[in-house]
Formats: sequence, C-alpha cells, structure tokens
Amino acid sequence: MEIVAALFIDNVNFRQDPPGGPTRIDITGAYFSTQVTDYPTTLTPHLLVLLRAESDAGRQGTVDVRFVRRADGEEVGRHRQTQTISPPGQFFYQLVRPELTFDTAGTFDAICQITETGHTVIAPLTAV
Repeated sequence: MEIVAALFIDNVNFRQDPPGGPTRIDITGAYFSTQVTDYPTTLTPHLLVLLRAESDAGRQGTVDVRFVRRADGEEVGRHRQTQTISPPGQFFYQLVRPELTFDTAGTFDAICQITETGHTVIAPLTAV
C-alpha cells in the first residue's frame, strides 16, 4: 500500500462516468494555506489521503497521520486506522478531520505514513 496524495480539501465526490463505468474523483477546494483574521483560532480542515495497492499482498496497511506544529515540532494530534484496498489495483481514500489550534500565523505538517512500508507524504497547512 502506498499514499498517492495527501491534501487539505473543501469537498470530495465520487461518480461513475458513464454509470457503471470507471470511477471519477471530483476534488474541490484543494489548499495548503488559509486566511485567518483573528488569533487564536481552531481550524477543522478535511485532509484527504488517497491510497493505492498494486498487489494482493500489499492491499492491507495502517494509515498513520500525525499533526505536528512546525515551529516547535510538537505533535498536537494523531489518527491511525487500518485499511484494506479491495481489489488490488484500485484506489481508496481516507478522510481525516483534525482540530488544529493556531495561536499565531504558522504551519502544521500532516505527516501521513503507511506503518508497514514506511511510505510517507507530508501535507502542510499554513495559517496566514
């Protein structure tokens, strides 16, 4: 199992085009920074982690997402969940919704990792 992408989004929808055909993923409002007018503030963004597995042997894994404040390296949240991609060769997604408190402008890193393989993607979220 590996992570194809990890990004903060406003919305995600899945549709088959044509009906019964291949699945399309409509991702809207992808972002890595956001405007904040008053501090402190707490944001609850949607983090989309898109996964894939090439073989039957690699279709199970644990998605571990740690939210780390970049300024001081403090881990402020964590999400772990086991996933199974069935059948292999397909894509799968996981939505994670953290609570991130910004005392001032700054960045949190969502460190997304597949525990079994170590495959890692980092998605930053900066409040400006």
